[in-house]
Amino acid sequence: MRKPFIFFLWLFLLVFVLSSIYISFTAYLYDRDSKILANVSSFFLGVREGIDRVDIPFPKYTIIMYAKERSGKFVSSNVASPMERDRYVHVVMPVKGGTLYLYVRKVELLEYLSFVGQNNLYTGLLVASVLLYFSIFYFTLKEFELAEKGGLTEELLNRLKALRLTMATLKIIPEESVDEMKKLVDSILRHRLSKR
Repeated sequence: MRKPFIFFLWLFLLVFVLSSIYISFTAYLYDRDSKILANVSSFFLGVREGIDRVDIPFPKYTIIMYAKERSGKFVSSNVASPMERDRYVHVVMPVKGGTLYLYVRKVELLEYLSFVGQNNLYTGLLVASVLLYFSIFYFTLKEFELAEKGGLTEELLNRLKALRLTMATLKIIPEESVDEMKKLVDSILRHRLSKR
């Protein structure tokens, strides 16, 4: 009965850890997507006003170029900055009257961890769930280890109760009690030695 309960406890805590990672990662993606959308909308508002080089609010997430057939090229302010192509996804889309070239930064683990570190809610959720999981995992493993090494098991507790009862009846039946007590002590010692 004890082992299945502990197994389901570990399983529940593992699901809790995974769900806290999922919640924080979803919040990170939502924040990232809102910044990318803010960049694209700011860019097209600038294009609509006829600005050739448009300032975008979050330049590290997107690089945007729009080649309009009649009007020429419109670019975001970070086009000239050096970029590592392997960190971006390149998208080319035909847009009414021209072509849109969009470089979107890929999702990165360090950026996600930075987001979690800056938001106390997600930091606390992740740290608490991971610490809870590992502490329960550690203490239950220690308990199983003690039980395997001959710690207080059910069988040993029953034998010790029988020994206490025998010692209590020592005055009533002296010879039988002493013999029974010797047998129980020998049995307990054999049991303890066999567990080592």
